[in-house]
Amino acid sequence: MLMLTRNLSIACLALGLSLSASAQETAAPKNPVPAKAAAPDKSMQLATDQGPHFVVRRYPQDKDKAIAVVGQKTLTLGDLINHIDARHYPGFKKLMTTEPSFQRYLQSDLIAPWVRQFADMEALRQGLDGVTIDPVDLEKSQAASLKASFESYLGRVIEDRRLRGRPEPSQARVNSMLAEFQLRRGMSAELQGMLDLIEPQDYTRKQLRDFFNANPRFMGGQVTIQHLLIQHRDGGTGILLKDDGIARANARIAEVKARLRPDGSNFGDLVRQFSDDTRTAKNDGELPGVHRFDDRLPATLCRAAWSLQDGQCMPDVIETQYGYHFIRRLSFNQPIFILFTDDAIPSIRIVMRRAMQERLLLGAREKAGLRLLL
Repeated sequence: MLMLTRNLSIACLALGLSLSASAQETAAPKNPVPAKAAAPDKSMQLATDQGPHFVVRRYPQDKDKAIAVVGQKTLTLGDLINHIDARHYPGFKKLMTTEPSFQRYLQSDLIAPWVRQFADMEALRQGLDGVTIDPVDLEKSQAASLKASFESYLGRVIEDRRLRGRPEPSQARVNSMLAEFQLRRGMSAELQGMLDLIEPQDYTRKQLRDFFNANPRFMGGQVTIQHLLIQHRDGGTGILLKDDGIARANARIAEVKARLRPDGSNFGDLVRQFSDDTRTAKNDGELPGVHRFDDRLPATLCRAAWSLQDGQCMPDVIETQYGYHFIRRLSFNQPIFILFTDDAIPSIRIVMRRAMQERLLLGAREKAGLRLLL
């Protein structure tokens, strides 16, 4: 049986962002010039990003309960379980009814991304306007995405074991890791595979240059932010808090909002007092080196960080599967300046594709009026 482990601990969310000395040296002063609060980016108000008030579901009791509405289509918990069983983890549906421990997946930090990604794929299908995606091509694209993600993950595991003087995992262990990885990341790989098919990377040199000229900060730029996290999950188990726990979290959010100064000058004080991310709380919640498309953080937080000006706070909390985040941007830094050369084109192509895919996905969500019903 698979052990239920947290896909991304709060500690990793924050200090998997541990940065080089040079990045830390360029961090902003504690009290930058204050600025007015930024207007929220419309893209950050989409239901799939905010994912708000989680309701614990059980299977099969709640199999007919709606989890999302995409256009005129309602997606149910049963639809999600059937999809995972068919495409990512054969036998998952049966295990959900025969192994009580598998119910924990519906209370874990996996459920929100699963629902988001499942709904995103439906929104993309509805937005294709008659264009069909070949299932064989999708399977190949998904497999390539999953393979690349798992190889990167396995490489980190092997390196960590090497540094601790431990042998590489056995083939049997690797196979077990792959099965769990596919359950956890298969939906993400499927969504990425779909995006890769819809938005290929065969851009012309002129398109690449135009994108480069329009978005120079995306190339090597990074921002330093402060974040304050209020969890809606048990810090030890990753299980969603019960009603009284959610009520306490909401009360803490209200208190932070009431005490946060308009210029954000007391943000660090509030972080040390309220943040559940204890590692970054020691440093006033600072997260340096956040790139525009940064795989170490939820995309919502990256968009939030980059939508602000230095010294600005987001006017409201941002919710992810990890909890509720208050965000303040401290500074922008560009330690690497990239020129438009033949050598730089592969990197520019990657960033442009990420930007175009994000635009495509956000547009599909908005067009479909996507709503999560978690």
